[in-house]
Amino acid sequence: MLGMETLPAILFFIIIFFIPESPRWLIVRGKELKAVNILEKIYNSITEAKSQLRETKSVLTSETRSEWSLLMKPGIFKAVIIGVCIAILGQFMGVNAVLYYGPSIFENAGLSGGDSLFYQVLVGLVNTLTTVLALVIIDKVGRKKLVYYGVSGMVVSLILIGLYFLFGDSLGVSSLFLLIFFLFYVFCCAVSICAVVFVLLSEMYPTKVRGLAMSIAGFALWIGTYLIGQLTPWMLQNLTPAGTFFLFALMCVPYMLIVWKLVPETTGKSLEEIERYWTRSE
Repeated sequence: MLGMETLPAILFFIIIFFIPESPRWLIVRGKELKAVNILEKIYNSITEAKSQLRETKSVLTSETRSEWSLLMKPGIFKAVIIGVCIAILGQFMGVNAVLYYGPSIFENAGLSGGDSLFYQVLVGLVNTLTTVLALVIIDKVGRKKLVYYGVSGMVVSLILIGLYFLFGDSLGVSSLFLLIFFLFYVFCCAVSICAVVFVLLSEMYPTKVRGLAMSIAGFALWIGTYLIGQLTPWMLQNLTPAGTFFLFALMCVPYMLIVWKLVPETTGKSLEEIERYWTRSE
């Protein structure tokens, strides 16, 4: 089973040779002609490519302080804190708990070990297919709209899962309903926060601190992943499965509010335009 992971690793290794260098990186190193060529491929317009080149050079020219000192500027610091909150809260909305402990959760609902594994395979399949769908529609729908639609669906499905664990057995409700609730939850999650979070975090930070800010947000995300991995068994035992999923549903609320009120829509905007959004709030 572990050997199967070699295939995507090899594919990743091959594909990485075809990924162009960052235009910003090239500009920093004085390779403007190469940067323009890459920008022209992205925007399909030499005029737009040159405009982006000028904007990026303007931003780079103004970078006179270290990334850490720039990170402490009020507007930029706010962006970093928001990114950290998004990264951590996203883990406490249950997706990795379901992916890590799905078979155990299904067994708690009274399913056999074989049925639990089969249900988990279906969950993984829906997660994979929906992720592909998200890649297709993310630029057409917009980052924030996907979050709104997806997280709303997650709240509904998490509440239904909690209600199933509360009343499903006593009412004799078929386990197929539980599977449907889980598949709907994974669909909503994969098409929204799972697909959007890394794109949003990579786009929402000002150019001058993006590397450091992304590292901080990424560290926070993996801290959240570790915590939910460790806490889920405890929550299932002490809060009961119903209480655990109600808690996940509750955590969706601050996530939605943060994205709605504090995060800019980055679809169709240049990195320089997004930077101006944060620096205006300093």
